[in-house]
Amino acid sequence: MKWHLLKHCLSVLGLLLLFNVAVAQFNQPCVDPGRVDPFYQCNDPSFIPVCGCDQVTYRNECVAFRNGGVNQINYTGVCQNDYIFATIYPTFVADAITLYLQFYDKGSALIQIRNSYGNVMFSQNYLSLTSRQFSIARTGYEPGIYYCFVISGNVSKVIKFVII
Repeated sequence: MKWHLLKHCLSVLGLLLLFNVAVAQFNQPCVDPGRVDPFYQCNDPSFIPVCGCDQVTYRNECVAFRNGGVNQINYTGVCQNDYIFATIYPTFVADAITLYLQFYDKGSALIQIRNSYGNVMFSQNYLSLTSRQFSIARTGYEPGIYYCFVISGNVSKVIKFVII
């Protein structure tokens, strides 16, 4: 009788332990602080924006997982709260300046490039965009630090890059 009761208690204890392990795996935090590495360089240059579980838009899954430390991607595309995502890749420009831009929905944008003195080097309005890759000739740009401003309605993004 005692052996049967002990066997039953051990079975219940084992099931509880198994349940706790399963729940712990499914209840992962959105961001794993131990995986956040802002200095990690993803070798994947693709521009496929993803919305992480932290409601932050990342350039691609590699950047989300390695730099942001997110455990889950909500969906492919720009997070609704970001409205617009823009990046220049690579940030050290030797040839043409490549700007990647994607909206959560459709939008218009003013794109400006300014040098470190605030002088406008490039300025152009674009209407009705969803996603686009811009290639801007490097001609006329001296080596140095530049800022790309992407302005759409009341949302603006600033991207710093270097021409070498």
